[in-house]
Amino acid sequence: MIVALLPLAVFLSAAACLSVELAIVRLGAPHVGQSLLPWTAAIIAVLLGLTLGHVLGGRAGGPQPPPARLLWLMATACLSASGAAIAMPALAAPVANALATEDGAGIASTIGLAALCLPPSIAAGFVTPLALRLQLALRLPGQARQVAAIYAASAAGSVAGTVAAGFWLLEQVGAAGLTFAAAATWATVGLALLPWRGRPAAAMLRAIGLLAPGLSIAFLGWSSACAIESRYTCVRYLDTTSPQDTRLRFMILDEGVHSASDLDDPRALHLGYAALADRLAAMAFARSADRQAMVIGGGGATLPRAWANRSPPVSVLVAELDPVVAAEAATAMAATGPALHTVTGDGRAVLRSQPARPSYDVVLMDAYRTRTAPPHLVTREFGALVHARLRETGVFLSNVIDRADTLLLARSLAKTLALDYAAVEIWRAEEAGTPGSTNVVVAAWKSVASVPDAGRITVPVSIMAAGEPPASRDVSWRRLDGETGLRATMGQCAMLLTDDRAPVERLLAGRAACPSRPGP
Repeated sequence: MIVALLPLAVFLSAAACLSVELAIVRLGAPHVGQSLLPWTAAIIAVLLGLTLGHVLGGRAGGPQPPPARLLWLMATACLSASGAAIAMPALAAPVANALATEDGAGIASTIGLAALCLPPSIAAGFVTPLALRLQLALRLPGQARQVAAIYAASAAGSVAGTVAAGFWLLEQVGAAGLTFAAAATWATVGLALLPWRGRPAAAMLRAIGLLAPGLSIAFLGWSSACAIESRYTCVRYLDTTSPQDTRLRFMILDEGVHSASDLDDPRALHLGYAALADRLAAMAFARSADRQAMVIGGGGATLPRAWANRSPPVSVLVAELDPVVAAEAATAMAATGPALHTVTGDGRAVLRSQPARPSYDVVLMDAYRTRTAPPHLVTREFGALVHARLRETGVFLSNVIDRADTLLLARSLAKTLALDYAAVEIWRAEEAGTPGSTNVVVAAWKSVASVPDAGRITVPVSIMAAGEPPASRDVSWRRLDGETGLRATMGQCAMLLTDDRAPVERLLAGRAACPSRPGP
């Protein structure tokens, strides 16, 4: 009977292991985001853990242990994986905070979070070799088919765990719930394999000893950082009062603030990049009788809401990938109105579905995270799609979060767009010259005649220090020279971004795409 169930045990263990891999990235998202680095680190940690587990599982118990000993070891491995997994949600925040630097959570925090996958992955890695050894030890006929069944079950379980976690469980139960589900799966398998008939007391002590530490950590230390979790992101809110004594709500997606909406004044813009983008967009709207705009990456839809409430209103189409975020923007961020229309889907796909004729005065690319941006939304091919749908007096605005000391991503984007647009500008806040991240707005104009004369634009913003209410402040944004002049001052060159190659994470890390050299 046990032999017949071995493929099922392997299947369930593999499914749980891949679920944990997805869960740790989402558990760490409020601290380190969901860029390529956290995903890569999580994959490495799980694969490394499985590798170590496979090696140790092939040696555990000696060269020729009896079948009962192998079953005992399999049960121990599954219960150990369960105990380690159930503690992960409670340990994520302490690990990320302990390894954070003065600049915030960085690569050390990312590696530390991924390392939380190692204990359950190592334990889960024991299961497959132990199952194979058990089949061989019993010397039953048809061993070749039985071995094939074990390997097939392992692969199928990995697929099933990925599908169930990515397409269903994450959105239904969240990252912590997904981890608890994986832990429950391992616990069920482990408890089923324990020798309850022959050694009930020993089985009970083994189960309690392996599960109790993880349960204690989970019970004492876990609390969700998210107000709501979707398939794509962790959504949180921060409510405060603006300097104008209005209700101000920040929407935080994963680790960074995405939107700040004044719930009492839809035209008020409290974030610097939003206020600057509004000024630049107003120049394009002023030249149009039928004002149309498209925003890719709605988030809290602060700018779409402001434009839809202009007088006269701008008809705004918002493309938001996440249906949960789109719904939250309407309900929690008050982004509704007859002139505001939201379509759920990838921004590039939504744009491509629009007729390829000049329709928009402004297209804003606002899909970003603090540590990354979608590579397919910064390429020349994407810029060409926008260009074909932009009116002659229109502007393509891109909000980019970049390294303040290099601006490599912003300069690469500007260099790329300059191939097809008449004029391209880079705008950044004047005080953003120290290491760290900063918002940069890249403006690509379809006509040179539409380019504003001003080289500096000052906008009012709300600055919020830790533990203090927002304070009003004027921030000046300066228009920078093109790539040639910037390279002369910063000593690094940018690159052309294409669908074939757009290394966003590399550029955000400050690594130039060609050898540094002074001069144009």
